Amino acid sequence: MCTLLTKAALEGQLETRFGPLLTHQQLAALLGRSTAGLRWSLANPCDPRTLALRNCARRVGRRVYYPTGEVAAIIESDGMG
Repeated sequence: MCTLLTKAALEGQLETRFGPLLTHQQLAALLGRSTAGLRWSLANPCDPRTLALRNCARRVGRRVYYPTGEVAAIIESDGMG
């Protein structure tokens, strides 16, 4: 049986698991990528989803975080959810 998650349900699950912000390592794990591969993809975006992920990144000091709500919206809009 296939269950489709709405953006709100997906966001809720991600916030429960990761909190309001995802680190680079958490985002890589969520997407099933290595951290080095994700870093390379974000530096050289070749599709709209990767570009959207790069644009939603927030810098806090030296660290880069990704808002859970925006990541959920990107995943849902791509039809991955």
